[in-house]
Amino acid sequence: MSGVEITKGLIGGNTIAGSDKTSGLIATAVAIVDKLDYGVHHVIRNMNEAAALGINVAYDTTNKVRLFHHVSEFFRIAGEGVALHLMIVEQSKTMVELLEDETFAKKLINEADGAIRKLAVSLNPASDYVESSVDGINSDVRAAIAKAQTFAEWCYNNFRPLNIFLEGRAYSGTAATALDLKKIPDTPAPKVCVVIGQDYNYAKSQDVIGQKYASVGNILGCSVKGRVNQNLGENENMNITDAGRDAFMLGGLSSHTPIKDVESDWSILEGKGYLFPIREIGLSGLRWNNDYTCVEQIVDADGSINEHTVAYGATIDKAARLLRTALLPKVKTVQPVDPETGLLPIGVVKYFEGLGDTVFENMVAANEISEGKTTVDAASNLLTGEKALGVSFEIVPYGTINKIKGVINLKNSL
Repeated sequence: MSGVEITKGLIGGNTIAGSDKTSGLIATAVAIVDKLDYGVHHVIRNMNEAAALGINVAYDTTNKVRLFHHVSEFFRIAGEGVALHLMIVEQSKTMVELLEDETFAKKLINEADGAIRKLAVSLNPASDYVESSVDGINSDVRAAIAKAQTFAEWCYNNFRPLNIFLEGRAYSGTAATALDLKKIPDTPAPKVCVVIGQDYNYAKSQDVIGQKYASVGNILGCSVKGRVNQNLGENENMNITDAGRDAFMLGGLSSHTPIKDVESDWSILEGKGYLFPIREIGLSGLRWNNDYTCVEQIVDADGSINEHTVAYGATIDKAARLLRTALLPKVKTVQPVDPETGLLPIGVVKYFEGLGDTVFENMVAANEISEGKTTVDAASNLLTGEKALGVSFEIVPYGTINKIKGVINLKNSL
């Protein structure tokens, strides 16, 4: 009973080897009776509303958690007024349980009416938590990658597309042996990111467990700060340092290691798809290194590109939402057919192509895509059987400058 189904095109073999800001945060934490209960959906738009739920510095300090930190970092970057859908869950729950259980992440998405575009998943373990590691990252986080992708696919199939940021706590600190997120065997996760970056000075103020946190609140804010197609680590507009608030003055990894001490590991971790803060010589402040998801980059023989970045995923998700909104009113309407063939006349074909192309024209005007094209299958059978109108959509996204390569020489004249 879906009305309009927009499935993603398949990617073949690799030939090269306002509402957009609505966010969600689900975290293990400590409940506050009659204020912040387990499994309850809250919507907050500023830190005053967070404080009304009991989320403040004292809450974090008393309970040895980082919920206030994540929420405050989100609003510091995204700006107050952005809707943050929030749910806390018992500290004993695993990240896998948060994503699998019907009463946790799925409930949050459903009660938000599908408005959430980006979701962060955070762990605030209790003091008796025993850290374990698999493939160089926290074992719970490692197990959650595939579950997060499955959950994201459920969201897309139920018209609630989103990207997911996992708090990659307790990175082992050994880049060479860490899991290659872009080449996870059998479980590519193009809608999932693993964040291993932290505010090192803030982490230093935490207990042993807290020192291994990763800053998913900050990166969640960066992901919705700009347009859907912007890289959350963009040098020009995504400085995450704030000297006035002593925020991200020194970046670190969730191994609780200053980023400046492991600069030789940056390219290795970058190549494996991890997200962490870096400092560029010539720029003040810190930026996230990139917006990779847990999948290798693929361009197939037909020129189709997979969602290997958050920006690409957010762009196609927005297009799918807008196309569904444009086309859904047309479901169950009657349409003329060619009396000789029973197929669609050119006028009907062009009309429906125009509906899709108008969506793309608006996205082009908003500097969100380079171009888009709608193609209606004129052989669609609306008389018998499924009576489905066949439509395909193609989008050319914006490109991203990951680096600039130039050659400079001294000359005796110009």
